[in-house]
Amino acid sequence: MDPQSSYNDLPWELIVPALQGELSPEEELRFQEWLASSGNNREQYDRVQRMWKEGMGDYMLYKGADEGKAWEALREKMGDGGEKMGDRGQRKGVVYMRRWTVAAAVLLLAAGAGWWYMAGKTASVQYRTVVGEQRTVSLPDGSTVVLSGQTRIELDHDYNKTSRTVTLVSGNAQFDVVHQEQRPFTVDLGIVSIKDIGTSFTVDKTKDSIKVTVSAGKIAFIEKESGQSREVSVGGSLCFYTAGRRYSTTDLLRFDNAPLSDVITALQRLSGKNILLKDPSIGQKKLTAHLAGESFEDALKTVCASLNLVYDVKNGAYILEARDTATHN
Repeated sequence: MDPQSSYNDLPWELIVPALQGELSPEEELRFQEWLASSGNNREQYDRVQRMWKEGMGDYMLYKGADEGKAWEALREKMGDGGEKMGDRGQRKGVVYMRRWTVAAAVLLLAAGAGWWYMAGKTASVQYRTVVGEQRTVSLPDGSTVVLSGQTRIELDHDYNKTSRTVTLVSGNAQFDVVHQEQRPFTVDLGIVSIKDIGTSFTVDKTKDSIKVTVSAGKIAFIEKESGQSREVSVGGSLCFYTAGRRYSTTDLLRFDNAPLSDVITALQRLSGKNILLKDPSIGQKKLTAHLAGESFEDALKTVCASLNLVYDVKNGAYILEARDTATHN
């Protein structure tokens, strides 16, 4: 299917208000007649509707878009057809022109353009999810990102060449980062950024706040304007309220496939207890657990039960070892 010829002929004056739920009774009748007149009409509308739901339904792109650039790009893509539609849009007034701007975005998406002008910034690669969807994205450097519903990220075109920067536009994403000393991994969040220090962490970005929860390693949370940096270690959480630039920190003790050595570091930080490993190699065992609210003793018992370990207390230190090894001692 040739996108330009197919989409030029669609009745956008009906499709756009239908997508927005703004059809008048008369328009609704005309729209339903158009859908019923051809199976191809229904197929084309269903495709545009899917694109709308994935990228435009909540106006996330529309709000930040440069309307002039989007419209100009659409006219260039559609040739004479775009000019004709522009003339009709002008005759209908400002409200109609706004509808056409939204239609331009939907059309570019539906035609497979794969990009959108965003206030002077163009991303080479974008990944997004719709409501209820979860998607795992494998990055070129071996790192992975798990996107929750209604989440969008962008990758620089030179990702893993000169830098490793992922922009979290909105939503919730979990990052499992392959550490590279010479090429740090950064999540760009607008006024702040997060720098990986050998980490697995989750970021939740809303219009009012940015929250990061570290499940392995640690991160540096950096305010771009002031350069102020805060470290968040494994099991910890930091929430940054964008309006007042306020911080809130919590030790959640939530671990997701974290090395035992990281878990021990977090438990020692919070309890002040000394925890030792009889065999340092067991520090690489991985643990997934949520220990918040448990006493130190109960948390240690949970760790041991999960990893088949036992512990003993000698001279005030808690010494962990493999259960099988302890049996033979």
